[in-house]
Amino acid sequence: MSNEPSAFRERNQSVDNSPVTETCLPQQSPEKTIAAQESGPVHKLPAEAPNGGYGWVGVVPQWFTSKRSLANGIASAGSGIGGLMYSLATNAMIQSLGIGWAFRILGILAFTVNTVCAVLMKDRNKKIGATQLAFDYTLFKRLEFLLTLGWGFFSMLGYIVLLFSLPSYATSIGLSSKQGSIVGALLNLGQGLGRPAVGMISDYVGRINIAFLSTFVAGLFCLVIWIFAKSYGILIFFSLLVGTVSGTFWTTIAPVEAEVVGLKELPSALSIVWLFLVLPTTCAEPIALELRQQRGNIYLHAQIFTGLMYIAAALCMWFLRAWKIGEIERVAAAKWKSPAEVSVVDIEPAVIISQAVGQPSSSVLRRLFAWKKV
Repeated sequence: MSNEPSAFRERNQSVDNSPVTETCLPQQSPEKTIAAQESGPVHKLPAEAPNGGYGWVGVVPQWFTSKRSLANGIASAGSGIGGLMYSLATNAMIQSLGIGWAFRILGILAFTVNTVCAVLMKDRNKKIGATQLAFDYTLFKRLEFLLTLGWGFFSMLGYIVLLFSLPSYATSIGLSSKQGSIVGALLNLGQGLGRPAVGMISDYVGRINIAFLSTFVAGLFCLVIWIFAKSYGILIFFSLLVGTVSGTFWTTIAPVEAEVVGLKELPSALSIVWLFLVLPTTCAEPIALELRQQRGNIYLHAQIFTGLMYIAAALCMWFLRAWKIGEIERVAAAKWKSPAEVSVVDIEPAVIISQAVGQPSSSVLRRLFAWKKV
């Protein structure tokens, strides 16, 4: 029998079983949770795939118009595939080389790949006349931009909890740490497969439409599947399924933001978005840890929190969609056309503002439920 006080022993046990031991860094996507077992305890390390940095998010949309979301989806799929490789490869490295050399190898790999990509990446800021202001405070005066910030804020609160808690949830229901690592890897696989599909569909159905629908579906999956997933098979099914839509924000943020503020102001808008995301990505997992219970389904409250955050993010996109339809109606009125005859999906917002006069022809309530490719 250990002489360690029971309270201290329980606290240590809680820390050992925690989904994550560190919070993510600003402007990075903490999409990869590496769970590996080495002589007993589980090492859970927040990691980045070589393409995990999101500096490319503002570059890719500058090179595309009609297939902008598909291009962004393919680019963002690299982090899902990279996360799958990182999860499995790091597990093997820790087993054979130890955690120290696993860190060194990951650092060397990330430095090498990111350096090469940074050298080869080329933007079109000069050609499109991008403002490139690090902090354009005038954007905060625009309601549509604040709605995109709300979408990102709530999405990240759910996204981080899902990524870091899912492998630990697997062990909490009696699965092994290896099975938990596989569950986390399959979540990344789902993202790698789903992001290009989300991008392709959004180009045809509407970027804001798909961003809204996919975000809502991610929350729905968490509430109706994850909470009741008590077996390895169902958890694998959930990981692959929710992975296709859980990272919708990263797939569509640049195309959506381009329609909200325009390509010229996109770099400035994304700079604020990355800064704004520091708060939810830092606090999400500590919130989930506080929501854990001592007995029963210890992750129940965290699961409900994750689902509700995704749904709150979807609500922001729902109102952004209504705003976009209103802009279409304003342009239609200026051109003496019906809204059905006007499509401004690929028109710069600056052009919309110069062409549009007056107020939208329909109410906000009607626009919330109206169908339009936006």
